Amino acid sequence: MRHLRLLGLTLLLGACMPPVAQQGGNDALARLERARTASPGSVAALRALGIAYYKRQRFADARTVLDAARRLDPKDGLSALYAGLSAEALEDYTSAKDAYNSYLLVGKTRGVRDDIRARLVALSRTELHAAAKSAIANEARIAQQPGEARALAVLPMTFSGTDQSLAPLGRGLTDLLISDLARSPEVQLLERDRVQAIVDEVALAQAGRTDAASSVRAGKLVRASRVVQGAITQTGARNLTVNAAVVNVATSQQQGRDVTTSDVLDQIFTIEKTIALGLFDQLGIRLSAADRAAIEQRPTRSLQAFLAYSNGLLAEDEGRYDDAAKFFDQARSIDPGFSQALQKAQTARAAQQGSLVTAAKVESGLRNSAEGATVSNAERGVATSTTGIGATLASAVGDVNPSPASSVNTTTTTTTQGQAPPTTRDPASEKTGTDQPAQKTGQVTIIIRKP
Repeated sequence: MRHLRLLGLTLLLGACMPPVAQQGGNDALARLERARTASPGSVAALRALGIAYYKRQRFADARTVLDAARRLDPKDGLSALYAGLSAEALEDYTSAKDAYNSYLLVGKTRGVRDDIRARLVALSRTELHAAAKSAIANEARIAQQPGEARALAVLPMTFSGTDQSLAPLGRGLTDLLISDLARSPEVQLLERDRVQAIVDEVALAQAGRTDAASSVRAGKLVRASRVVQGAITQTGARNLTVNAAVVNVATSQQQGRDVTTSDVLDQIFTIEKTIALGLFDQLGIRLSAADRAAIEQRPTRSLQAFLAYSNGLLAEDEGRYDDAAKFFDQARSIDPGFSQALQKAQTARAAQQGSLVTAAKVESGLRNSAEGATVSNAERGVATSTTGIGATLASAVGDVNPSPASSVNTTTTTTTQGQAPPTTRDPASEKTGTDQPAQKTGQVTIIIRKP
């Protein structure tokens, strides 16, 4: 009975006491907060505190502190990296991209830079859809603002016909029209991806309903003064009719008459050029001979290559990057001179890779590097300043040949009381029982040529 009472008392005390790890974590955070208070101009103190906040999912606090560190030292890579991770966690994708781009310029860990490059491609599409959701949420306010005077949005063309394998041509023709209309400096064409994101979100918001004024609504949401809307109709097994019109967003009125043309499917590029030139007339734009000649250029003369390219655009819009890359590769294999297909394939692959780059993967890439040692110290409540030639060499050696001992003798650490930071023993010390593990070495060859 006495044993049972002792056991109950032990369990009660255990339940009342915070876990040792949690206590240690709180102590580490408190040390860093004291360090920031004592030295508000210390990049090392701000960086370490920001990392500690991020590790505790206090993303808003982390970004505030890390942005302060970045202002003091724009070349501090870790501050930029964790500011980007914090901003992304807060769904502020514009700020995240800015911070990530800074890391690409000044970051020290090559593998992390590679991951960030890929992540930026995927993040761009995430940013577009987040912006579209935000625009719809603030639609009442945006609708009261006039669109940009020169801004022109080309909405994705609709398709109707019995052969649904031709439906992706709507994306392809839209892409070609944007490229051709952008030849004139008198209009500012909005990016296809941005317009498509708005159209997708509007369709979701409508929950399947048909909105007769959807084109005007989309134009207001992207702040365009005019929109181009069009349709492709299959009129026979091998015949198409394409029509397009310019709509004034402010008045909801069509500008001029429809531009319409019909031809056989194999003349799809001739159809597109006719539509583009007709739209310039409706816009009241007179083209120079040079502009007209440029518009007559064709990215490919292969219908099959263009259809594969159009399928790639559709897959890309739906976030199926692997399928998109395959379609673009197919277009390129059919027509090796189709340069847009090559560029799109590269972008789709980067987006696919970037979609797999999580915050955890980015952080894992820091392991066994000089930057990783700084992060580890921040988790223990130690502000680390990596300066001087020793740190530079350690970073270079660690990046090329990472070592578990990369943090040994490479950093200068400070604590709030000016005491030495807690000591840790690496795996070699634990096994041998000595506090003198093998030091990390790197070879630097300096060649001095005789004048």
